[in-house]
Amino acid sequence: MNHSAKWRVVNTLLMNIPIAASISVTAQFLAIHTFIFPLFCMNFAIAYVLSFVVGMCVPAVKWGFGFAQVCKAKPDTLKFGLCINAIVNLVYVVANEIVLTYFNVVVLNHAPIIAVLFGILETFIPIYIVGFIVSFLWNQPCEKITNSIVKE
Repeated sequence: MNHSAKWRVVNTLLMNIPIAASISVTAQFLAIHTFIFPLFCMNFAIAYVLSFVVGMCVPAVKWGFGFAQVCKAKPDTLKFGLCINAIVNLVYVVANEIVLTYFNVVVLNHAPIIAVLFGILETFIPIYIVGFIVSFLWNQPCEKITNSIVKE
């Protein structure tokens, strides 16, 4: 279904709230095994803005539809939703992993750039899994809320 730019903006803004929060919390616990609210706020802000830009500029949903078709998934099925989410979540997680790992490892902790690679390798799979679950569970409620706000 083709939505207006307004619908896409509202949906992306709403969709990214739990995704940015869950990625930020998960990364923090993986990296330092505790929760520090100011650090969470910085990471959430970066993840939220970055995810909005990615959501508006990268055709991840289109790629997800293509992947679902390659997998021979029928629209409005669980398999179709899982296939789309696999690709969309991959795009978001790759972008956030690179930027947030660089920010936390190099900018905040002054570690060498090679530490970014090791940080990404260490945290990618758990963050992908968390992002996948959160985005899959939040997608339909988010679309309903978006529809109620935008009223298309």
